[in-house]
Amino acid sequence: MELKQYQKDVLADLNRFLALLTKRQNIFKAYSDLWMEKDVPVGLNGMPIYKNRISDVPDVCLKVPTGGGKTFLACCAIKPIFESMPQGHSQAVVWLVPSDSILEQTYQALSSPSHPYRQRIDVDFSGRVEVYLKEQLLFGQNFKPATVAEQLSIFVLSYDSFRTSKKDGRKAYQENGYLGDFAKQTSTSNALLPDVDETALIQVVRALNPLVIVDESHHATSTLSIEMLRNFNPCFILDLTATPQKGSNIISFVDAAQLKKEHMVKLPVIVYNRKTQGDVFSDAIHIRDRLEAQAKKEQAVSGRYIRPIVLFQAQPKTNDDSTTFDRIKKTLLDCGIPAEQIAVKTADVNELRNVELMSPNCPIRFIITVNALKEGWDCPFAYVLATVANRTSTVDVEQILGRVLRLPYTQKNQSDVLNISYVLTSSNDFHATLDQVVSGLNNAGFSSKDYYAKDIEPEEPTPAPVTQLTFSGSESEEDELSTVNTEAIRASVEAAALSEDAGTEEVPVESDELLASALVQNAAYETAFKTAEGTAVNLAPQEVRDKMNVFRMNEEFAEEASALRLPQFMIETGPSLFSETGYELLQQEHLTKGFTLKDKDVQIDFSTIAAEMARVDIDDAKDATPKAWKLTGFDSTYYKEWFASLPSDRRIAQCKQIIHKQLSKLDYINDKELSAYIDRIVDVLNEDQLADLEQSPYPFVIKIKQKVQSLLAVHAEDVFDLWIEQNRITCKPSYVFPSTISPVEFTTTVPKSLYTAEENMNEYEFQVVWALSALDNVKWWHRNMSRLGFCINGPINAYPDIIVMTTSGKVLLVETKGDHLDNTDSERKARIGHKWDEESSKQFRYFMVFQTKQPTYPGAYSLDRFMEIVRGI
Repeated sequence: MELKQYQKDVLADLNRFLALLTKRQNIFKAYSDLWMEKDVPVGLNGMPIYKNRISDVPDVCLKVPTGGGKTFLACCAIKPIFESMPQGHSQAVVWLVPSDSILEQTYQALSSPSHPYRQRIDVDFSGRVEVYLKEQLLFGQNFKPATVAEQLSIFVLSYDSFRTSKKDGRKAYQENGYLGDFAKQTSTSNALLPDVDETALIQVVRALNPLVIVDESHHATSTLSIEMLRNFNPCFILDLTATPQKGSNIISFVDAAQLKKEHMVKLPVIVYNRKTQGDVFSDAIHIRDRLEAQAKKEQAVSGRYIRPIVLFQAQPKTNDDSTTFDRIKKTLLDCGIPAEQIAVKTADVNELRNVELMSPNCPIRFIITVNALKEGWDCPFAYVLATVANRTSTVDVEQILGRVLRLPYTQKNQSDVLNISYVLTSSNDFHATLDQVVSGLNNAGFSSKDYYAKDIEPEEPTPAPVTQLTFSGSESEEDELSTVNTEAIRASVEAAALSEDAGTEEVPVESDELLASALVQNAAYETAFKTAEGTAVNLAPQEVRDKMNVFRMNEEFAEEASALRLPQFMIETGPSLFSETGYELLQQEHLTKGFTLKDKDVQIDFSTIAAEMARVDIDDAKDATPKAWKLTGFDSTYYKEWFASLPSDRRIAQCKQIIHKQLSKLDYINDKELSAYIDRIVDVLNEDQLADLEQSPYPFVIKIKQKVQSLLAVHAEDVFDLWIEQNRITCKPSYVFPSTISPVEFTTTVPKSLYTAEENMNEYEFQVVWALSALDNVKWWHRNMSRLGFCINGPINAYPDIIVMTTSGKVLLVETKGDHLDNTDSERKARIGHKWDEESSKQFRYFMVFQTKQPTYPGAYSLDRFMEIVRGI
């Protein structure tokens, strides 16, 4: 099961947050930095400030709409979360779900070796995976300290299973002889709950310090739910939901445009309001038949089987559902629908049990329900939601709309009528119905932009009652049902069947009033998502976009700046399928080819480790430091006890594994060579260094990482210099200024800025910009956006701070440096910038500008010398 691009983006957001946890050693700062890097402010008018529900525990949310693959994302998130922890840690997961039906589905999916979810986890953890239900844990079934220590253990639990307010939940807090072996290793742990027996299941889970995954987390916001989460003693909490509640710490958004692009959902929703219930029945049957006819054409080409299904939804006020559903079923039968094509699914009647709706052998085409098809039920074949209530009733599609949104096989169909979903209703108060549609879309993680409505043959509205009226056997209801012209519908159904049997050529969908209208709306919907360029704002999900500052180019400079192309280093590749020019942008991967660790030295000074770790900037703010991301020592009680019990050679091997796990994230390094290189380093450590390594491996990770990166940098620079001399690398026009920028902090005080506002600057940058803007020969200047703007793409990516256009047409790249930054790193950047200057045309210049210093290496200048040069350009 391949990840979609938006899923890769979500996991990239998670990985970046995890990296920031290690770097910043502060949950609040990691969260804030993540959004600041995306040019999204945190606080007023931006993302909410991080809410700390549980002390020292990162607690973040992924907002993914219905149909976006939340469960698969959760499966993919487990490995990076554990691998990001600087030290060794127990690999245990508490997977919480809101209902028994979802629990059963999740357990089956995670347990089945043939299911894509389990296959992904098996790949990530080399098949060493065990999945448990609560009952298995309570009885210790294949749940022993020896097995848990060396595998990934996933505990699939419902929200209620550990709540002390529930009788069943209290079992987890009681003495348990089956778990006595765990108690021997955790009896001295400070993780134990007071006044709870040490053999209780909750104590075992606490000692494992698990990752907690909360599926449909909008259900788990009560005080009792928070208490339950706290009692698990989690190392990390990952919430997944389409509708995050207030207080959720969202680190990644997915919106409708992303799902539509990847063919995950049937959007937009087309809503038709019909004159009578009879029209609803007639149109539902008609649309479904036309969709199935199109599906058969698709199958002949693609081989994909689709059998469109209609959900008939009624809303009885009483518990006596049978009469209502019998009458709806009778109406369908009278319309000529075969009995085997109709099924009822309510709280009391479940004719879908053990039915495989997506099987070609299944005849079901109509499902009658109220709100029984909520979370936990899913069938991508559901295309039409028909609300059957009298015209004076307020329909309630809110809870069920998400069930018709998934696109079969996540592949776009040739006929667009099979790529959208349909809602049919007959209501005097159509606005109230549309409010319900919007609420339903919101519940599924979408918005009011994801539907189109058409009120067909509207009548003068009659006042709608305040209370919700539904099928309850009233006389008015009987009268309204009696308006259904079943004979006419039956005749239409039979005619369609005869036409199909005779092979009569079908009328094109474009000639069908309802479907033609749907196609027009779908075209408008898709056009709205298409943007002219990939700016940071346009590429961001809508909810993120709404929180970003947006500034356009000043009109007086826009035409000239938009036409400008800044040179970047290119590598000659020859003409190919992907490049007509025979050149492509130089990337790091080009320069690291051929790098090997086999012949590299292992000389690393470990004597300064203690002093360097003492200088790690750990915030003193209460509850801010993520315990499982501490740079020293083991946080997991159970892992600590298990590690201490190992013989010395196995402890050293485990430390090597921890180091390898952290360094394997480095790009361009051969995995086997890395493992051998780590062996060579550790094998020559003295006795004291080995003792330090066993106590805390991560400081050694930092040192070895720095060494490997320095070796890689030298290799890349050597290759770059060689290829420049061989003319394999050249500079060609490439970078285009975006039409808009979105800085988090900005300034409008300095004249001649390219954009209506520019990214904020430090004191020295302001000094340089003010001096430049005062020159008559400077036309405009731009504060190059950190990490997002133009970069000189050499052996390292160098981002100049300021870009200047002179009246003579010269473009100056200016990198400002305080005098204290005159070091080897600055020299490397200046050398690359100077090489860019030489390889570009005379229109482009590069300057690294120090406050007072005048370094001797090429490309570097003092501010006075720089200003003297600029005045004459």
